[in-house]
Amino acid sequence: MSYRGRGRGGGYNNQYNNRNNFSQQAVDDFVQQNSVGVEILGWNGASPEECINFISRKCKIVVSNHSVEPNTGILKGYVKSMNQANDLLNWSGVKFAGQSLRITKAASADSFSSKMGVSNPNTGNAIEALSHFLKSRYQPEIKLLNLSAVKQDPTVNAGGFFNSNSTSSKFFPALMKVATDLKLDVVSVDLSGNELQDLSTVSTLAQTFPTLQNLSLVNNNFSRVKSFEIWKNKLNYLRELLLVGNPINDGANGNGNVKIDLMKIFPRLVVLNGEIIRNEQALKINLTFPFGTPASMFFQDEEIQNMAPNFIANYFKLWDSNRSELMILYQNESQFSMQVDSSHPHLIETNANASYASGTDFGYYIPQSRNLTRVSSAKVRASRVATGPEAIFKLFSQLPKTRHDLMTKPELFSMESYRYPQLGGIMITIHGSFEEVAQPDNLDALNTNGPRGRFNNNKKKIPLSKKSFDRTFVVIPGPNGGMIVASDLLSVRNFSGTDAWNMSDRSVSAPASNVPTPQSTTPVPGAGAPGAPGAPTPTTADLPPEIKSSFNQIQQEVLVKILLETKLNLQYGVMLCEQSNWDYQQCTINFKNSVATLPREAYL
Repeated sequence: MSYRGRGRGGGYNNQYNNRNNFSQQAVDDFVQQNSVGVEILGWNGASPEECINFISRKCKIVVSNHSVEPNTGILKGYVKSMNQANDLLNWSGVKFAGQSLRITKAASADSFSSKMGVSNPNTGNAIEALSHFLKSRYQPEIKLLNLSAVKQDPTVNAGGFFNSNSTSSKFFPALMKVATDLKLDVVSVDLSGNELQDLSTVSTLAQTFPTLQNLSLVNNNFSRVKSFEIWKNKLNYLRELLLVGNPINDGANGNGNVKIDLMKIFPRLVVLNGEIIRNEQALKINLTFPFGTPASMFFQDEEIQNMAPNFIANYFKLWDSNRSELMILYQNESQFSMQVDSSHPHLIETNANASYASGTDFGYYIPQSRNLTRVSSAKVRASRVATGPEAIFKLFSQLPKTRHDLMTKPELFSMESYRYPQLGGIMITIHGSFEEVAQPDNLDALNTNGPRGRFNNNKKKIPLSKKSFDRTFVVIPGPNGGMIVASDLLSVRNFSGTDAWNMSDRSVSAPASNVPTPQSTTPVPGAGAPGAPGAPTPTTADLPPEIKSSFNQIQQEVLVKILLETKLNLQYGVMLCEQSNWDYQQCTINFKNSVATLPREAYL
């Protein structure tokens, strides 16, 4: 074979020119096909350009060709790949210009139609058909989405969505994707008359409408309660379920007690086939975390305030009753570790809690404690991190059974929760106490793993006692609208009361001092003793002259408010305000973060 002549003559040059033109077109096509659209809300505290620049700096992801949709105010743009889009979604919730950005992937007409298998040259027809169908079936006045007898609908038939098994299986997930994009406010869904035998084809309903309250599955083919387990821990707000016209109501299919089984799957189910099956008022009390002491709670925003307490209330209810049911929250990458703090500073003081301190035994906890000040071996440190559901449950079963009085005595607990934008989730930290009510289930594993001689040869029963704890969860979104615990850290210590966050406890327990109070720690004149009957409420007029001359009227008002709420003396009150730039909200946050380390002389 001869290579002579290659690169010469017009033939090659023409081919090169054609190839060059083709390559440019191919590049343009490639860029277009590999650009993933993203949509951003909550940016309008600044300009679109400032938002895009912020994302570039903060998230290290470039959003190109951005524009603002006039009707909706959505900021749209493109990133280079699906991986970048997924990474950017993890930053949804990050603060920008005083607001939280909400970042989602934009719907793609081309990919959508190809996934649906609709052979229509107009790639937007599939989305348009589904959008038209949803809008015609949605009743906004009662927030009802009527999806009954879908196959008989003329719009669906004209679109060819049920021409084959492959397109039929993709229809409902695609429908839910369009419903998400339309942002329909749905409380009730009617799925009657759709020949459903199980929930496999409609499972994404729980992801699209996680707060759904009413659902009709009338005149389908459900025959087993087990069919509904796919929605366990997902439709947690479902109140009413209609199953009339299904074989499951016949009672001859080995279903046992259908009502009880369905109540286990749907924790807020009250009405089944028109019959009230449990007391709704009592149910709300049991499933709602009572905010009896708002001063001891902090939440970054209203969404977290709705999410975190319910998660904590349900988590500890299962922790105290059946820890195996918590395993659905842990995935293969989830981690749990526990550490014992046996030298808490509170124990140095001799007070009413000393009886707890003197009799506390941490024998059940020490074998798996990962206290980094006590455990120096890298190998041991690594071995005491449980990763994955199996290892985590094994460690759970080695800890004593407990009782947390979250629902009956919320004042015994303090909680704070923030967004965790790196994973698109939230961080929840709760402080409080628990009663040990029984020894661990898995004593054999505990004895095997414990230090030699500590458990193996000691048959003495370890006494149970009341203990304080701190626990931090990192909770991230899971599949189908569920939640996943990515990280779980538990610290156990001697019982130390609620002085750290309960102001009334602190003022009562603070010992009287015979030492004269220096001028720098003089309380506000006219304030009287905290809580004393008839004590006048101090105002800015009661502040010492040197304070009035140093600070303006607004600063004086902030100072008086802080002194009243924190019971700090004048010196520490001024210090707190100055370090918080005289911002009242920041003062309360800084006080909460440092209250456990303040000396007694900081208070009146």
